[in-house]
Amino acid sequence: MDPISMEQVRAMNKYRKSRRQPHLPTLYMAVTFVLCLLLTSPAWFPRMCSALGFFFLTTVPDLVTAFLLSPKCLFVVGNLIVAFLVGESRLAPRRGDDDDDRPSLVNEIHEEHMKKNAALTAATAAAAAQADHSAFVGAVGKRVEVKEEEEELHKRVEDFIARVKKQRKLELKSFFDVDR
Repeated sequence: MDPISMEQVRAMNKYRKSRRQPHLPTLYMAVTFVLCLLLTSPAWFPRMCSALGFFFLTTVPDLVTAFLLSPKCLFVVGNLIVAFLVGESRLAPRRGDDDDDRPSLVNEIHEEHMKKNAALTAATAAAAAQADHSAFVGAVGKRVEVKEEEEELHKRVEDFIARVKKQRKLELKSFFDVDR
């Protein structure tokens, strides 16, 4: 923007602000007047105040109680509570948590196991396809390596299961200790 148009925009904004300000004192005076009328109304119109008091203290609570204790309202409120609890429970999948974004230890172990199985299958197929004795010996060596890796993976899975069981026992113990 050029300086002239910027000056015009500033002048227009200043004019708008100056135009709005005279209305604010009028608004404040009107609100104060209405508030004074409402606060002093029992003194100059007691019959209306007693009727409004009767309406708000007896009729409205009866209507609200009749509505809140109706079977339809209880059904809707009960379903809303259930829907909220299911949405917040650990059993329902959480929104925004993708297993691909943040792979957990279980997913890593599963993927590693699948890779090892694929390697074992490929090694077995290669061994069956080759008739050469030296190639067969190499495949057997690979199979031994794969078996050792499988044993290591199995050990890691067992360690993971043991850690999860230990954590559940600690959580259960802490749950019962808190109640005391």
